[in-house]
Formats: sequence, C-alpha cells, structure tokens
Amino acid sequence: MNVSGTPEGRFCRRVARNTRGGRPIKMNMQKRLIGLLVCLFVPVGWAQESEKAPVLSPDKKWAYRVVDAEPVIVRARSGEVVLKLAEQGGSLPAESGQVLWAPDSRRVAFNYRAGGRYYSCAVYELAGDTWKELPDLETKATKVAEMMARSEQRQRRRLGVTKSAHRRRINDTWEVLRWLDPDRFEALATSEATVVLKEESGELGDLGTRVLFTVKCDNRGGWKVVRLRELSDAELEKLNIDK
Repeated sequence: MNVSGTPEGRFCRRVARNTRGGRPIKMNMQKRLIGLLVCLFVPVGWAQESEKAPVLSPDKKWAYRVVDAEPVIVRARSGEVVLKLAEQGGSLPAESGQVLWAPDSRRVAFNYRAGGRYYSCAVYELAGDTWKELPDLETKATKVAEMMARSEQRQRRRLGVTKSAHRRRINDTWEVLRWLDPDRFEALATSEATVVLKEESGELGDLGTRVLFTVKCDNRGGWKVVRLRELSDAELEKLNIDK
C-alpha cells in the first residue's frame, strides 16, 4: 500500500520537516503528538514502496526512480540508468526527493533535502540523448540572492542589530514549484534565521526572506532569471496552501 498521497502520509512529511517554504507550520501540541504517533507506526514497507514507484515523464520515455538507495532517471522501457541525481547528497535526496517534469519531457527539476536545515534543487536538460545538469540556481541566481540580502539588511536595521550580530540559520530552501511551459519554471528561495538582539539576555529576533522568481531556459545549457519579487507572509502562506 502506498500512503504517500494520503492525509496520513502528507501529515507525516509535515511533522518531519516542520516547515513549508521556510515557514513554521502552526500545530497545537495535541496534533503534533498524534502526527508523531502516526509516523512512528506507519509500516516501513509502505514508505519503501512509495520510494520505488516510478514517476514517468509526460512522453513516457523516462522515469524517476530510487534504485539501490540512489535517486536516478532511467529509460522507462529498459530501466537503464541514464542519470544519477544529487550524487553528493548521501541518503537524504533519495528519502526526500521529488521530481517535476517539463511538459515536453526535455527537462526535469529535482527538489530534495540536502541537510538538516537545508533544502535544494537541481534542473537537468536533455541534450540529444544525454541528460546534463543546468547551472545551479543558488550559485548563479545572483539577482535572487541580492534581493534576499537587501531584505535581511532592512530587517536588521528595524531590529537595531549590526551585521556582526550572531545569526543562527533555521531553514534555507531553494525549490522549483512548477513548470509554466517547456522553457520556463517558477521557483522559490526562502531563508529563515534568528539573530541575537541582546548578548546579556540572549534575546532573539526573527529574520525571514522569501523570493518568488521565474527562470527561462535558453536551449543552450543555460538560463536566466526573467522575473522576481519578494513575498509577504500572507502570500507565502497562500502559496503553501495552494501547493
């Protein structure tokens, strides 16, 4: 039985991650305890079965699978592995990975948990008969990173803290949300942290930035950010509900 799409399966994922898009999920203590009990007693075989279920591309030629604890793209008919996803991520990508196929099956986005407080993504493109990774969003999307940095600076000024004040990361996320067409996708970058307001008392302040942006692939192994904007708390909450 596959419970990944059931309310119990979805609730388990929410409890385990405890955030969506970098925002804490509001749950009362009773719901947290119920959720933890559900997650503890869901048979292991169910989770394993959902991991092995292939996610076919729209043209049915390719599929995403977890093979020998590795997330991979395979030829749908033969099962031949043609691409290993997030090879340096250890077991986390296989346990948390999710793929989003472009409508024409020529590109695929892979969202995954890269660390305890860090979620990342990668986008791959089919060149001829070979899958190749496109430039990393977090590294190359400088416009997005700059907008997030400016937002955090404004928040620090409102809180009255300096750049040298200790910052503790809560959650960083870069994820592809959806394909708008074969060449464009929408993505979200969020960063949540706390900063020390008073060293003597240890009082903390909250920092939170989130940027929604659109990327257009150029069919030459590259891409560019063509639209971006900051999201308010209300917009982010609505986006998480829609997801």
